[in-house]
Amino acid sequence: DKSKANMYAEKKGPTGNIIRDEENIVHKQIILNYCFGHPNSTLLLFPYSSNVVYINHHSTKYNAKLRWTNGFDFYHHKDWLEKSVDFLENQWTAGLMLEYVATRDIQPGEEVFIDYGEEWQKAWDEHVKKWEPTTKESDYNNMTWWTKEAERGNGDPITAYEMNIADHVSIRTWSEQQSNPYPHSLVMQCYVNTNHYVEYLYAPKTTPVFRRSFDEETDMAEDEGEFHLIDCQVRERYEKGEDDSSDDSSDDDEQQHNHKYLYVVEVDVEKTVDDDDSFREHHIITDVPWNAIKFKEKHYTSDVFLKNAFRHEMKLPDEIFPKSWMNFEEQKQKAKWYQLW
Repeated sequence: DKSKANMYAEKKGPTGNIIRDEENIVHKQIILNYCFGHPNSTLLLFPYSSNVVYINHHSTKYNAKLRWTNGFDFYHHKDWLEKSVDFLENQWTAGLMLEYVATRDIQPGEEVFIDYGEEWQKAWDEHVKKWEPTTKESDYNNMTWWTKEAERGNGDPITAYEMNIADHVSIRTWSEQQSNPYPHSLVMQCYVNTNHYVEYLYAPKTTPVFRRSFDEETDMAEDEGEFHLIDCQVRERYEKGEDDSSDDSSDDDEQQHNHKYLYVVEVDVEKTVDDDDSFREHHIITDVPWNAIKFKEKHYTSDVFLKNAFRHEMKLPDEIFPKSWMNFEEQKQKAKWYQLW
C-alpha cells in the first residue's frame, strides 16, 4: 500500500506519549524511489534484486523495458496477476518476477535506461522547478550547506569518501574539533583491536585503561570476516620521524607514506562478564598511522534524506499492469464512505 511509505509528523498522545499525527504527512520514505507502482493503484512492488538500483531513467532514449518473466513458475505465480490487491497484501513471501529486456541492440559500455513513466517525469520536473536548498537550521540532514562551505574554500573535504583519500589533510584532534567541527554527518573510526588476554572474574568498579602503541598486524587484521573498526577520537597529532615512513608500493601504504603525521587515538568499548554485567574499557593507542583512521557517513545524513528530497515510485507500464490491481477509485470511494460514517 502506497500509504505505508508516508512519513508523519509527531504529536503528543492522550497519555503524553509521542504518537504520529495521521493528518500531517511530512514526506515519503526513500524506499518509494525503488518501488514500482501505477497511478490507478494503491499497490507498490519492491524488487529485492540489486538490478533496480543500477538502471536509470530516460523518457526518450530508453533501451530496455520491463515485462513479467516466463518460465520461472517456482518464483513467479502467474495467477497472482489476476488476484486482488487485498490478496497480494496478505502474502508474506515474494511471488512475482519481472525481467529487463532490451528494446534494441545495446553496445558494450553503453548505459542501460528504462522509462520510469510520464508521472515520474512530471513529478521530477516539478521537483527541479520548485527545489530550493534548505538551511542548516531548518534541516539537520543538510549536506548541501557543508558542500557549499567547502566549495567556497571554507573547509576541508566533507564527505567520508573524500576524507578517506585526502592524505594531504591532517586529521583534527578532539580539541580542534570544538572550534572547527567536522560535518555532523561524519563519524570517525579507527582500526583498533581491543581484544586482549586480561580476564575478568567480575565487572570492575572503575574503568580499566590500556595504553599501547599501534600494531598493524594486530589492529588491522581481519577477525572472523570482520575488521576491528571502532568509533574513536584523535587526542594528539605529531609529525612522523624518518624511521616511520614506509617503502611499500601499495596504494594505501603510498598514501600513508605521503601523510606526515601519526596520531594518538582514544577508544571506549563496552564489554561484559559472563554475558551479564557490563562495563567500559578505555584504550589509548599511540603511533596510529593515517590509513588506520577512517570516516563514514552516519545513517540518514546524506542528501537523499533532506526534507525536500525527491520521492516517487517508478511506473509499471499500462500494458503489463493487471487490471485487477487497479483499485484506486475503489479505495477513494471507501475513504469517502468512512468520512461520511
